[in-house]
Amino acid sequence: MTSPQDIIAKVGTLPTLPEVATRINTEINNEALSVKLLAAIIMEDASLVARILRLSNSAFYGMPRQISSIEKAVMILGFDTVKSLALSVSIFAFFKTGISPSIDVLGLWNHSLGTAVSARVLMNRTNTKLAEQAFLSGIIHDIGKIVLINHCLSDMEKVASLIRDDGLGQEEAENQVFGFTHQRIGTLLLKEWKFPEVFIDGVKFHHDLPPEVKDGHPDTVHLVRVLCVANQLAKALALGLSINPKREAIPSVLWSHLGVDRQQLPELSAKIREDYQEILHSWHMD
Repeated sequence: MTSPQDIIAKVGTLPTLPEVATRINTEINNEALSVKLLAAIIMEDASLVARILRLSNSAFYGMPRQISSIEKAVMILGFDTVKSLALSVSIFAFFKTGISPSIDVLGLWNHSLGTAVSARVLMNRTNTKLAEQAFLSGIIHDIGKIVLINHCLSDMEKVASLIRDDGLGQEEAENQVFGFTHQRIGTLLLKEWKFPEVFIDGVKFHHDLPPEVKDGHPDTVHLVRVLCVANQLAKALALGLSINPKREAIPSVLWSHLGVDRQQLPELSAKIREDYQEILHSWHMD
């Protein structure tokens, strides 16, 4: 049976972040990172520039005037938003559609996008400074599934079959086929990509309800809780299609941690649906 380390060790086929995204990720916690430096790094990739500008000018961000350059995008939208967009666009490239008749990769991307939007809406209620981190956490939370689809397709098709035809849960099916879960492979991959610990913890614990994040920074604990709820909300609202579309009940303690009263759910859901539709249109890129 293939171990997660065996998959990560496949240097020739291991997904690597594009050079620009890698540099952004390396600089993500650099206090000396300036508007000009971030813009200069991004502008090394013309395709990335075009996609970021398209997203920056989408209804999702609601800018009153056209953003015509990366420097203006950084100044108007902020460092965190532009870094999140750049890394999200880079991750988007790994979602290769049409490679399997039984796994809807586009549906999985849309689920990731729905989770990202849900996480951003939830986080904006409690800590706006973490909203873009929450968005990026949603984008990457299922990256382990993408690695397994791209590199162990037949085995992932078995997982999908066990879930769809035999009624197994995602974790049970993955453990039966691989001996580990997509959270495990995603965690190892993000470590290889040198993502900050907060994102690694999000990938590691996003199926734990409630998550047991021990000795974590309060911001990290809060972000993981938001991601756990956002993942289930995306399923409940049918935003995209996860390989395991079954929604798990969100414990009351998690709603309490996020300061959400169940009577607020209709309004919250409407906001998530609206934002999702606005950004979904902008992500239909060739």
